[in-house]
Amino acid sequence: MLRTRLLTAAVAIPAIWLIVWKLPAPLFAGFIVAVTASGLFEYFAMALPEHPVERVTGIVWGLVVGAGIVSRRPEFWGAGLGLTVIGGLVFPLVRTADLAGAVHRLGLTVLGVLYVGFVTPHIVLLRHGGPDGWRWVLFTVFVAMGSDSGGYFTGRAYGRRKLLPAVSPSKTVEGSVGAIAGAMFIAVLCRVIFFPRLALGEAFGLGGAISLLAQLGDLCESALKRAFGAKDSGWIIPGHGGILDRLDSLLFPMVFVYYYTAFPRG
Repeated sequence: MLRTRLLTAAVAIPAIWLIVWKLPAPLFAGFIVAVTASGLFEYFAMALPEHPVERVTGIVWGLVVGAGIVSRRPEFWGAGLGLTVIGGLVFPLVRTADLAGAVHRLGLTVLGVLYVGFVTPHIVLLRHGGPDGWRWVLFTVFVAMGSDSGGYFTGRAYGRRKLLPAVSPSKTVEGSVGAIAGAMFIAVLCRVIFFPRLALGEAFGLGGAISLLAQLGDLCESALKRAFGAKDSGWIIPGHGGILDRLDSLLFPMVFVYYYTAFPRG
């Protein structure tokens, strides 16, 4: 498992760098929409495996929302959210024999559309948010990866106290602290290599915040998988599972960093 993870990382890091730095804006947006589509497919395959109509409609609505975010067209993502709520509320009317189940599935559908369809495309907003957009995306991705690696190796070496065993039995308090340390180290390294305009204190602070959000996102996705009875969200990434298994530690940080950069500071 460790060897597979390392080989995947060795391929993924330069690939991510080139994609974020060099890929033209329309192609990058299309790439993220494809990632969003894969994430939606994985989520609804876990959440609604026996309900193909709700599953397909959830994927479609999520893609409408995602396309609206990517294109900065609020009427599109607003229409997607409106369809999710209105269409989802119609399902119980045609499933009167199982009203409670239909309403439960509506909640799962709305969650999936928001969690994957609305949040994931913020990566595009961050990348195209200014001249340093690609730097912010790389910074967020690499710091989140540093958090994941720091937590993994520290937890294996020193982990004793369980962090949240009911959700993720392998995670430890020591691993969580190591994740923050790993994120801060990578944040400073990113500042040295490609983001010199970032102040040292800001790099440290953002590293800690990204790590906390990455860990929270990881735990939230683990809770969803446990609730759905799934070990992994998919199999597309060797050693890491599915798209959502890799995105879980990126989605919350991407949203945070986008709004951190979008709002004027000082």
